[in-house]
Amino acid sequence: MQRYEYGDAREAVAERGDDASRVISFFIFNTEVHFHAYASDGQSASDPAVSRRLDVALAACRDRCLYFEHRLSRTRPESDISRAHSCAPAEVGIAPETADLIRRSLGYCDRSRGTFDVTMGTVTRLWDFHEGVVPSPLALSRALPHLGCSHIHLGGTAAAPTLSIDDPETVLDLGGVAKGYIADDLAGILLDHDVERFVINLGGNVLVRGGRPRDDAARPPVHAGAPWKIGIVNPRDPAHYRAIVDVSDGSVVTSGLHERRFTRGGRTYHHILSPKDGMPARTDVASATIIAPTSIDCDGYSTAALMLGMDEGPAFVEGIDGVEGVFIGDADEVRWTSGIADRLSLVPTLPRW
Repeated sequence: MQRYEYGDAREAVAERGDDASRVISFFIFNTEVHFHAYASDGQSASDPAVSRRLDVALAACRDRCLYFEHRLSRTRPESDISRAHSCAPAEVGIAPETADLIRRSLGYCDRSRGTFDVTMGTVTRLWDFHEGVVPSPLALSRALPHLGCSHIHLGGTAAAPTLSIDDPETVLDLGGVAKGYIADDLAGILLDHDVERFVINLGGNVLVRGGRPRDDAARPPVHAGAPWKIGIVNPRDPAHYRAIVDVSDGSVVTSGLHERRFTRGGRTYHHILSPKDGMPARTDVASATIIAPTSIDCDGYSTAALMLGMDEGPAFVEGIDGVEGVFIGDADEVRWTSGIADRLSLVPTLPRW
C-alpha cells in the first residue's frame, strides 16, 4: 500500500484492501490514517458501481481531514487556533466546527477532576520528547500561571462564532481531543454516503461500524456483523497485545505512558503531563483504554482515567453512562469496568529471556 505524506494527502486515492474493502491511507495530523469502507451485505466491492460509491465516500473523508488540518492545527499560521494566538487577546472568527470542538473540550476539562486541560500547550511546548529536552524549573514556574481554561472564550453566534484567548501567554492545544472529534465527523460522512460497515483509524483512534464482513474462508468462519477484535497494546511489550476487546459499533482509544518517553540522567519522562506542576503525571497506570460509542468520549476521558490511577480511574469511568475502560498497571495488572467484562479477552505477557 502506498504511503502519502501530508503534502500529497489530497492526491491519495482509494485502492483495494487485503480484506475485500476499499481503503485509503495517508499522513496527516502528524500520524498515519487509514479508512476502510466495506460493501453492504449482499454486495461486493469488486462490483464497479459499489467500488465507485465507496471510493467517493473515502475521498470525501480525505477532503474533510484536509479541512480540519487547516482549521485546528496549532502550527499552521492560517488555522483558527493559530490566528487566535496571534491576535490574543482580541477575538477572531472561527469555523462552527472549531467552536463546537472547543466547547465540548471545555466540558471534558470540567469533568476531569483537574487532570485534563486544553491549555496544556502552555507547558508542553517547553518539552521536546524527540530530543529529550526537560524544561528548567524556572521555565515551568513561569509558564504554569498562564494555564487554565478560564482564559478561553467563545462568542459570536452559532453560524459565526468567535474565539478569544485573554492571556497571550496561554497556548490552546486541542490535540488531546481533536482526533476523536474528527473520527466521529468522518463516521457521519460515511453513513451519509450509505456506507454501513467501515473502520476508521486515526493513528490509534479506532472507530468501527457495522461489525465485520462475512468471511467463509476464515477459520472459524466469520458471519456478517460479528464484532471487530481490537487489540490493546501491552505497554511492557508494545509489539504484542495485552488484551482484546470485541466491538461491533463504537470507538477504542488508549492513552499510554509507553507512547512517547525518554530517559535522561537515570530518570524516565513520559509525555502525559500534569496541569499541577507541568511534569509527567505520577500514576500507577501504564495505559488506560476507553471504549465508547463516540471517539471524542474516548479521547476526552482517557487521559483523566490514566492520571487518576488504578483505583480511582476505574471508578471514575464506571460513573459515566455508556463508557467502559480497561486499565493496565505498571506491575502488569489488568482491571476493567463492569460493562466490558463479557467482551474482553486477556493476553498473557510473554516472559523476557
